Amino acid sequence: MNNSLTHPNRRILVIDDNPAIHADFKKILTPVSNSRQRLDALEAAFFGEEKKVEGILNFELDSALQGQQGFELVQKSLAEKRPYAMVFMDVRMPPGWDGIETSGRIWAIDPAIQTVICTAYADYSWDQMIARLGISDRLVILKKPFDNVEVVQLAYALTEKWLLHQKAQARMDELGFMVEARTLELRDANEHLRKEISEHALTEEALRQSQKMEALGQLAGGIAHDFNNLLTIIRGHSQFLLCEGAHSPAVVEGLEQIDAAADRAAKLTSQMLMFIRKKRMERQHLDLCQRLDQFGKMLH
Repeated sequence: MNNSLTHPNRRILVIDDNPAIHADFKKILTPVSNSRQRLDALEAAFFGEEKKVEGILNFELDSALQGQQGFELVQKSLAEKRPYAMVFMDVRMPPGWDGIETSGRIWAIDPAIQTVICTAYADYSWDQMIARLGISDRLVILKKPFDNVEVVQLAYALTEKWLLHQKAQARMDELGFMVEARTLELRDANEHLRKEISEHALTEEALRQSQKMEALGQLAGGIAHDFNNLLTIIRGHSQFLLCEGAHSPAVVEGLEQIDAAADRAAKLTSQMLMFIRKKRMERQHLDLCQRLDQFGKMLH
């Protein structure tokens, strides 16, 4: 995980054209030196007393005397991936940028930085500041002369706010990635479902066609059965008349044609049953000359 999300960022930039102000901020926000801490420990051990040392936050301060210089330090901190959490800035810094212009330029490159405008005069009203910078929760006004406790409280609160903002932004980015990944999963699932629906529709259509063919086959089978019964009657009468023998040659030929046609009709019915798989297919040799002779007689 990014260290900026697990450890507080105590980096603070002070932009003021008065060097004495920088000394004041350093005195307020810089922790007690190691030598002082060791001296307090020796004193407590020598006198046998526990000396309570007030906890002081370890703020890291950088200084700039003009707005342009402060802007360059912010650029450098971003390039080094060690951004400032907040900036204390004087509102009047002649002859360069004033605090309002500097704030706007810094926010343009680092939207997360918390800004405290220090002012002793009514150079800008609140409405004028809002008109130039817009309404923002990153802006705090601190009146001079300021109290040391106010400075420490602002430094602690705003650096913590910067950290919370970073965590919230990281969480939003994580949620964005999760949403994007879930969207891709749902898109793939939807595509898979669409294919399954399409395949199911094709299967249903094939099933309907199969059912239609089965119904047609059952109908054809029934018709073929009844048709065969009729053909049996026709062939039976024609053969019976042929067996009598008391007919002219023309009548005999006509009866033979009727019998042959009935036989061909029976075979055609048998072929239809084979097509609808109602009858087992049997291979037979076909005499084309005989068939052509039969067709010729039928056509004559």
